[in-house]
Amino acid sequence: MFRYLMLAGLALFLPGLFALGYAVLEGPSAWMTDSRTFWGTPIALFVFWIGLAHAGTLLSAIFLALGIKLDRRTALIAELSTLVSLVFAGIFPLMHLGVVENFYMVAPFLDARGNFANVRSPLVWDFCCIVVYALLSLLFFTTHLKARVVPALDRYCKPMAWLLFPLVLWVHTVVSLDFATTFVPEWRGAFFPVYFIVGAILSGLALVNLLICAEGYRVRLMERLQLITSWILCAIWIWDLLFKGYFCTSAFIFAVLLPQFRMVAVIRESRAGRIFFSLSILLGLFLERFYLVSPLAGVPGEPGFGLVDLGLLAFSLGGFMMLFYAARSLLNESMEGAGTYFGEVDGSDMANVEESERSREKTHGLTLSYIQPWSSEEYKTLRLPLACGFSVALLFVLWVCAQLPFVGSPYENVEVILVNVLPLSYPVIAFVAALVLACKAVWVDKAVELGRNSYVALAVALVALAVLAGMFYAGGAASRPDAVIAEAPQYGSEIVDSAHVQFVWNARCAQCHGVDGRFNDKFIREYYPVPQKLDVARIDSLGLDSLVNVVLDGRVNMNPYRGRLTESEARALVVYMRSLAEAP
Repeated sequence: MFRYLMLAGLALFLPGLFALGYAVLEGPSAWMTDSRTFWGTPIALFVFWIGLAHAGTLLSAIFLALGIKLDRRTALIAELSTLVSLVFAGIFPLMHLGVVENFYMVAPFLDARGNFANVRSPLVWDFCCIVVYALLSLLFFTTHLKARVVPALDRYCKPMAWLLFPLVLWVHTVVSLDFATTFVPEWRGAFFPVYFIVGAILSGLALVNLLICAEGYRVRLMERLQLITSWILCAIWIWDLLFKGYFCTSAFIFAVLLPQFRMVAVIRESRAGRIFFSLSILLGLFLERFYLVSPLAGVPGEPGFGLVDLGLLAFSLGGFMMLFYAARSLLNESMEGAGTYFGEVDGSDMANVEESERSREKTHGLTLSYIQPWSSEEYKTLRLPLACGFSVALLFVLWVCAQLPFVGSPYENVEVILVNVLPLSYPVIAFVAALVLACKAVWVDKAVELGRNSYVALAVALVALAVLAGMFYAGGAASRPDAVIAEAPQYGSEIVDSAHVQFVWNARCAQCHGVDGRFNDKFIREYYPVPQKLDVARIDSLGLDSLVNVVLDGRVNMNPYRGRLTESEARALVVYMRSLAEAP
């Protein structure tokens, strides 16, 4: 069965890969955007997949932290789906930026070019949160997977779950701030983080229920949670409709209305019915994410969902199926075994396990009493890692506040306050704490024995990381702000129609520089770094020929357009840019 699902994924992935390459080459003009938000399919898919990535943390880490019994096989499937979803969630913001190779510049550290990430930007918060979330999820999955072979690792699963518990809420709250901090009235409000988290939980439950149903069994507890979560989301949508007039009818039908037929026993007990409920919820939440990002999609006069958008969707769906089931086949033996369920699971066997634990405690003369949190085993394990994490986070916050603004920085006029840095604080705490916890497991408690080959691999990885960090810090000569722009030769006198020049500007340049040349506030406040102002004095000081060369060959975070624009088009664009700068 895994082989057929992988082949189906490959059939979707290959044409989708072509669409991805074309979209990266062409930039934002390739996919559907609207005149209101300038965001389009990549950001809609990012929000959708980052919501699905909450499945593993919700169903495994949070359930483990709260002491809710969940069978090992289901937990590992959920955790694996998290890792694969994060792969595709991370691709789309990078392609949306257009300058994929400069992704590291969004990380909050200084480099040789004098750049420093805009820590007021939700994009920077997204980057840090998602990277930390991915690393901790991978560490948690590996620990859980190896715990059956190395039982000593069991005692580290719950402390790591407590690190991931707030992180899953933190990540989606930060993602919601991408929307809540913009100018769109429907996105503003304190309810938005809660709304995003509920939608993420529902989509994650639907995905895991679909994956375990495809393997021939079910967990009724998760099906009930899925139904209850749809009610909560319905209440939020109705509240949003009453107070803000925002409502997506198609999402309501697929994600809320149709899943209520689960109350009909004949449909509920059918495997096809259960698959339909999960697919319906996933479709509804994708439509809701798409409508949220591009509310004018389908409106006359606005661009519609095209072949590139469809290809990006096929790329992510096919890639997920292919990567998930490839990993599932590879790890099949490790994921099977004791504690796995086949057929129907209604939760009674979980209750029997709890009852047997209570009986064992009574047999050994133990009393069932409340344990203070600071007396629990996981708290004792986490004390030192958390202390290290808080210390590093405090130093990081102080360092950032001391760096900005500094003379010569693109952000010397940007006021940075403590609130701008706080979204980065817990990811730093969680990352450092997890790192210390892993070192404690290996070198202090000896839970894992590392052989000679492991130490060699670790040394090679550290050296490679140091070289990579040095390359990122140094950057390239062409990306330096003070790099000398070579004078471009005189170009031909081909006449370019003014209407065509305006079209090219709006399609290629306006996403950063704005339609009127005065910045696109809907985009650049999340971008890095802030583009240079297009005033007449600066344009004249650089010279038209030099600016033509910039358009064709690129500079700093601007993509080269040689081969995609003719030399005459580039010169016409520079002349048009100067006319915008002259406008009152």
